[in-house]
Amino acid sequence: MIFYATALSSYSAKVRIALCAKGVVFEERLPPGGYRSAQYQAIVPMGKLPAIQEGDWVLSESEAINEYLEERYPEPPLLPQGAQERAQVRFLCRFHDLYLEPPVRALFAQVDPAKRDAERVSLLRQDIVRRLGQLAQWARPQPYLLTASLSLADCGPLVTLPLAGAVLSACGQALVLPDVLQRWLDAASQHPAAAQALLPWHQATQAWLYPKEVR
Repeated sequence: MIFYATALSSYSAKVRIALCAKGVVFEERLPPGGYRSAQYQAIVPMGKLPAIQEGDWVLSESEAINEYLEERYPEPPLLPQGAQERAQVRFLCRFHDLYLEPPVRALFAQVDPAKRDAERVSLLRQDIVRRLGQLAQWARPQPYLLTASLSLADCGPLVTLPLAGAVLSACGQALVLPDVLQRWLDAASQHPAAAQALLPWHQATQAWLYPKEVR
């Protein structure tokens, strides 16, 4: 399996967690020519990251990839057994992608102090805090968000929650997670697959946010 990704891509990190949790053997590659290049779009027409390739078969979009990995490599499972429990995990995956991650991503344009709009940062922080409050209401750490073992619901937030705090800090604002989410993050981050998968992302994120400090 070829895994097209970059170290800085949070959605690549989300899929890398699932790949590592499943023990899938893969070769990680940068998108040839960059993800906006015609060369990469000849492989992945949407030109988005991440993507996987097996032979001539290509799949993009992180949630579709993680669902495929769950079916293709059923052990260890990243979805619980019960229909309602599986639906709840999938709901949190959608909530992350559609509602929690977008305001965090919108902060990226505010990292450069010369281009920063303090009012915009404050509004985005309010939106993030609201979404985290919603997530906290649904979370039932066991110690993972909804389950006793790592699930697909953990993969996105394991990236986005620390990213939100790091980017807001770089923009001069603090973020305090709800207690239930902080306890979950402290425990879930220790999962071997998560620690392995997130290491390149952590390093790339620090280099992006604080380039002078990592020289």
